[in-house]
Parts: sequence; structure tokens; C-alpha cells
Amino acid sequence: MNDKLKQFIDENRDAFDSEEPSPQLYKKLKLETGSREHTSRFRNWNPLRWVAIVAGLILLSAGLYLVLDKKNTEPGLIKNQPVIIEEEPGIGDPVYAKQIYHFKELIGLKQEELKQLKKDYPELYNQFVGDINQLDSAYQSLKINLAKNPNREMLLEAMIQNLQLQSELLNRQLLIIKEIKQKNRSHEKNNI
Repeated sequence: MNDKLKQFIDENRDAFDSEEPSPQLYKKLKLETGSREHTSRFRNWNPLRWVAIVAGLILLSAGLYLVLDKKNTEPGLIKNQPVIIEEEPGIGDPVYAKQIYHFKELIGLKQEELKQLKKDYPELYNQFVGDINQLDSAYQSLKINLAKNPNREMLLEAMIQNLQLQSELLNRQLLIIKEIKQKNRSHEKNNI
């Protein structure tokens, strides 16, 4: 039976293809099926798809939480403590005060880490402290000029940039110390 139907369609294909539906028929079909498309789109969704989507979102949220939580647990930082910003005299702008406080706190932590290395490398420590003191004296002169200068925003940005430089310098100094320690360890292992 299928063969006869198929044969009939093949023999009369030209007759079937010669006729085109009217544009009104297309519009009517579109209107009839258009309203059903939107409602049927969600009815056809399998409940397992919804479960998979929700499970994926939960896993993604948990992963992001763990990654962000690890970043906030750096050694030396106290977690979940309110940040109290001690305003320096003459700053006034809370945005700049917050940035300055952040950098000063970061610099203080790095300096404490550097002080622990004073016993092992006193000459290198003194050189590093001299470099930091030069930047800090420049910061102090900017701070003194802040009260006198009418262009406060420019000086505040320069102060923040100075603190960034101090932080970067301390990072490099600590990296140098770690490399020296690693070389000493590898040298000691080779001698044994």
C-alpha cells in the first residue's frame, strides 16, 4: 500500500508542485499556530530538563562561592571584620580615604612579612627598607602639600599611586627573598 501511494506521488509530483497556497492561508495558519507556539514551548519541556538546569545553577553558585571564599581567606587577614577607615587629616573624600586605607593596610602586612626576614638577610633587608623609605618620604611630602594645594584630587591620586608603587615594590622584594631561599635550598640539597 505504501508503494502504491509513493508511486502515485512520484508520478504526479509536477501537479502537486505547480499549485502554491494563497498568502491569506499562510496568515491564517500563522495566527492559528502562533498563539499555540508560545504555550506549547514550555509544555513540551521535560521536567528532567528543569531539574538539570536548577542543579547546574546550584553547582555553579557553590563553585563561585568556594572560589570567592578562598580569595578572601588570605593569611593575615581577619575575615568578616568590619572595615573601620581611619581618616587621615585633610583627605575628606571617603572614596580616596578608603583606597588609601586599603593600600596602607596591605603595605603594613607586607612590611611585617619582610621584617620576619631581617634575621636571615640583614643587608638585603636594610636595602629594601631604604627603598621603601624613599617612597614613603615622597608620600609624606604629598600629604603635607595636600592641605596647601587647591588641586586636591590630583594630589590624592598621586598619593594613591605612591602607595601602589610601595605595594608593588614590597611584592617584588618578597619575591626576591623567596627566590633566594629556593636557590639556597636547592644548593643545600645539591651539596648533600
